[in-house]
Amino acid sequence: MSDPTSHIWRLCLDQANGMIEAAHRLNETQRWPHIVYHLGLLALEEVGKASMVAAKSVPNALSDGDWFDRWFDSHRRKLQWAVWSPLTRLDPADFEQARQFAERAHRMRLDSLYVDTNADLADPPPHQKVLQDDADQVLVLAQSRLEHELQSKETALEVDELTTWFLDTVADQDRSRTLLSPSFLRQFEALGAKPRDWAAWARTEMARLDAEAEEFLKAELARPAVASEAAKPKWRANAPVYTPSHSLRPKILARWNDHIEPVQFLWTGKKDTLTLQVSLSDNRPLQDLAGRLISLSKLAIACISIGSLGYFWFQRPGFQQKMFKEVRDLEHNRPMDLVTSETFWDDGRAVALTDAHIDNALRCMMAYAPLPEAEAEPIFAPYFNGLAMIAKSDTFYRFDDLARHEFVRSLAGALRHYGGWSGRSDEFEACLHRCFAPFMPEWQHREKVFQSLKTLGDPSDTPLVNLRTAKHMADLYLVHTASQTWKNILDKRPAD
Repeated sequence: MSDPTSHIWRLCLDQANGMIEAAHRLNETQRWPHIVYHLGLLALEEVGKASMVAAKSVPNALSDGDWFDRWFDSHRRKLQWAVWSPLTRLDPADFEQARQFAERAHRMRLDSLYVDTNADLADPPPHQKVLQDDADQVLVLAQSRLEHELQSKETALEVDELTTWFLDTVADQDRSRTLLSPSFLRQFEALGAKPRDWAAWARTEMARLDAEAEEFLKAELARPAVASEAAKPKWRANAPVYTPSHSLRPKILARWNDHIEPVQFLWTGKKDTLTLQVSLSDNRPLQDLAGRLISLSKLAIACISIGSLGYFWFQRPGFQQKMFKEVRDLEHNRPMDLVTSETFWDDGRAVALTDAHIDNALRCMMAYAPLPEAEAEPIFAPYFNGLAMIAKSDTFYRFDDLARHEFVRSLAGALRHYGGWSGRSDEFEACLHRCFAPFMPEWQHREKVFQSLKTLGDPSDTPLVNLRTAKHMADLYLVHTASQTWKNILDKRPAD
């Protein structure tokens, strides 16, 4: 090691030694095992850091590796390095054992270091989460690894290009998943558990897989578009979808699936969760894949949210989360079932998804899927924004008014496209009455509902009611226009 590197190496080990000495003295009292445990882990981190500094200094070996920056800033990685000794062993079993130790140790450290303000009353305090045996074992390990690192200074390190590749690979989350996959570990056993032979095979195999992936990508990018009539299924993607507003049943979801083959709503066995499965054909290039998947998925979710006057989204809504784990009546020593925040729905209970909801959603899908992007964007971009803001709203921060504004924008976009609204604000309310009259005939009813679209809404309503009403108004009008559009399409079909 060069003089500057040797100096840093020595400082790390001196720091580790000081922590170990302090831990030994404190351990004599056996009063604070969690503090001893923390000091032992800090010492191990310094030992791991010293070992990495030494490895980094080896000429023509690891100086260009990416592993150093990735490992050096991670508490868990430094702990793992301290007990792994990767410069002399590339054994994947050793790596996995060291990783598990580092994960457990760091988790116990966090559990015992800080007071959790959200902890249950029955949870033990932090200082009771580390036993004396835990503290003793970590302290012995830190002492042992310090002595090993001090002795290894004069030892020639077995460091070469293969070691560099291995360290870069295990530092990369995605590539390490392949490296430590069952098929790779089976090959380790087939090679007689010889670490360096296995690492050399793994490097060659991963290079082959990378080359195959690159060739596949090139071929896909160069593949000409297939004529629509000759297209066949090629891509499939799944996404979870959650609903707090409706209770799902497989028979009802099947009604949608019978009509919309590319987008399926799959039953998961849970009444509030479905799997959205999108299948795409090979008549479009790979460059369009992500955009097509996202567009179809969002349109399907918008259609079922519109058709059911409910809420479906790709994330479990934040408003379902509770601020308090428990509210307890101290006088009677019993928990209270206390609602601490409003929910987006009237009573927080889901209603059954029905055939009528699915039929509305199907008509929306048929009517709006063919819209050119320029025509669909003013209607559905704000609608998606509103759904996303509802998902983000929770007890701690509310997006109600912003979400309400987005649904009003969606309705306004639909009125311009389908209702003949000129875009002038002084003509908006008259257009609303004219467009809603076919399915909401009473003027007084319309006038009361329209209050939710105004800046303050009805003073007697809560913001959540205004948001819900604004969304329902957009839903109702979009269901109405979809029904009219679909009726016009059917009327234009030639008679048999």
